[in-house]
Amino acid sequence: MATAAQISANQQNAQFSTGPRTEAGKQTVSRNSFVHGLAAKHFFLHEEDKLLFEQLRESLVDHYKPATAHERALLDELAEARWRCRTARIMENSFFDTLITEQRKADSSLTVERALARMFIDETQQKRLRLMMRYLNAAERSAEKARNELERIIAIRREHERAQARFQAYLATCATRGPQPPAVPETEDRVCSVHPQKR
Repeated sequence: MATAAQISANQQNAQFSTGPRTEAGKQTVSRNSFVHGLAAKHFFLHEEDKLLFEQLRESLVDHYKPATAHERALLDELAEARWRCRTARIMENSFFDTLITEQRKADSSLTVERALARMFIDETQQKRLRLMMRYLNAAERSAEKARNELERIIAIRREHERAQARFQAYLATCATRGPQPPAVPETEDRVCSVHPQKR
């Protein structure tokens, strides 16, 4: 348990690490995760990628055909998650290409396989790879979660529509036939009343 002196010292030290105080500093920190966009809370898209992203979104619209505002919002989440997956995979490929180039520049006798193998004995490269794989896995989980939720909501809506269609068809049938007398069950008593048995 912390002593009173330790608590007081911690409180005093905390005053020196309160983060950026100026507006410029706060804006800079808020863009830290925008370096690659994979960890950003808000979706970040370069101007040159907007057309490709819109094509991705339109392909999802054609596939899922969202019919409500909620479905469209879920589809947007899925499109953003899919785009983050795409970004992460491109970065992964670039990471390996850069690693191989650096290793072979230092030692031209290295094959591609040997250059990659060195990554597993280089602690710095391993840390970079783990960070890359963490972003990639997070993006894939996010995309899978968004896809499952969108498909679940669409399935519920379509089942409701089918139930409504069946009910409307039933009402139309009733209107065509008119009111029908209730069916009389074929009981043993009814049979006996029509064909009395000799005792």
